[in-house]
Amino acid sequence: MDRTGLTENFETGLWESADGRRFVRCEFNLDELVWIDVTGSSWSAPYAGTEYTLDWAKLGLSDAVAVHLQRAIQGRLKSRSPSYLGTVHNDLSSLRKALDANNVSLHSGLTGISASIWLGVWGRMHSHARSLFRSLYTELAETGAAGADLHIAMQMVSWKARNDLQTLRRVMEWDAQAGAFTSMEWELIRGGLNRADPAEDDADCATRIYGRVLNETLKRPIQVLSMKHDALWDAPSGREFFLRIPKAKGQVGERPESWQITSELADAILAYSRRPEIHALQQRFDRLIVMPSSCGESLEWMEHGQVPVWLAKARLQAWAKRQGIISPRTNKKVHLSQYRIRHTGGTAMAIQGVPRDEIQEILEHDSPYSADAYIQAVGSDLMPALERATDRGVGQVFSELHHIYFFKGSIVDTVGRRPIHIPVVVEGVAQPAVVGSCGKSCACKKHPFWACYNGCPMFLAWRQGPHEKSLEFVESELKCWSDVEGGKERSKLGKDFDRVGAAIHEVIGQIKQAQENRSE
Repeated sequence: MDRTGLTENFETGLWESADGRRFVRCEFNLDELVWIDVTGSSWSAPYAGTEYTLDWAKLGLSDAVAVHLQRAIQGRLKSRSPSYLGTVHNDLSSLRKALDANNVSLHSGLTGISASIWLGVWGRMHSHARSLFRSLYTELAETGAAGADLHIAMQMVSWKARNDLQTLRRVMEWDAQAGAFTSMEWELIRGGLNRADPAEDDADCATRIYGRVLNETLKRPIQVLSMKHDALWDAPSGREFFLRIPKAKGQVGERPESWQITSELADAILAYSRRPEIHALQQRFDRLIVMPSSCGESLEWMEHGQVPVWLAKARLQAWAKRQGIISPRTNKKVHLSQYRIRHTGGTAMAIQGVPRDEIQEILEHDSPYSADAYIQAVGSDLMPALERATDRGVGQVFSELHHIYFFKGSIVDTVGRRPIHIPVVVEGVAQPAVVGSCGKSCACKKHPFWACYNGCPMFLAWRQGPHEKSLEFVESELKCWSDVEGGKERSKLGKDFDRVGAAIHEVIGQIKQAQENRSE
């Protein structure tokens, strides 16, 4: 909507038209301001290919509370995504049902409703509604509105909003329908996404490009679908390519950020954009990702100017079914979804030991605790489950898990000048054994032995070294820590032991393979 003719009312913070209508100026995306009409009881706004609505009449909340809630929501809509309208409607509907189930009336506002009564209502709301209600109640209490009690608001802080983390567990435990893909599954999917069929139509081409961008950037679907048609750009060298990707969720009002992609994906995007129908839609709606008609279906998304997340999801799933990609672990067609791609990337980073702050930066989580979930799930939930299944000892879990080899050094015949020892002490006497040497020309700041096996490219593993003893040492150290932990589920520490163990297994395996090749 054009702001021409609107004037700002500094008392209410709203913008008003000559005919008396009132609007919230939503600045979530500074490049595309959204004007939300809040004149009547039904507030709505088109955003990201979908019409979002908050209908106060359907909620049926008394005016004694609704008026104050409306003011609070209007303030939030200035900086949040317009999709917040739908979220609030769903959450307040949950509150309304919980109030009715507990025979709680709001005709006199929030006055006189005790903490124990609210706790009963709390138990009947869904988890997201609890979080919203708590924040709204606290805001009303701090301003002395609607009879909200600040002491009750302080008690609500200690109330648990989430019942469990079952959804997160499904993702991190590689649930066949909702979790991260295994490496074998993902290789099949990625191969299909990267393979361009000369006979494919515009719809399938757009779907593949969408999937490839999700894979390389690990961004949220709404971010990828919101990219401008000229989002792709290259560095002056002509050898580096980037996508300007808009922000999402809590990153309010921030400009799009550039994320590097491979030259292969850049070439594929350019080829996709040269298709006449694709190019015409890109120019018309100023979007890089557009979904042309397939099989004569209507293009309702054009009414709102952007492909909605639900349509992109449906196209991706339909494409995977037509490809007939069979999962090696389920022997059924894979269930491909946008968020499974993102979670696969997050899980892979956690498995490879990427630091929490880097995972948070790449996935653009508002809180570092979201990245912690990947790390802890891999270290505490996934690891014990796979270990019980393999039961082959330390280091085998990671080898079986993702075919990731953590040994990045070289196998050599001589020890070299800077030997690396197994740090073993028996009955108070050091009895080191040489396992290799350091190839660095300068001092190394990393921990010897552990860091050497675990991914250091400068580690020169001695071909005749007692690497089996290295493995025995790691296993003995793990047992000591496990005894101290009192049999608890293995934590990130256990994951670290497994990473080193997997690297030692790889060294032993490479030496053995080389010996077999020589004997042939």
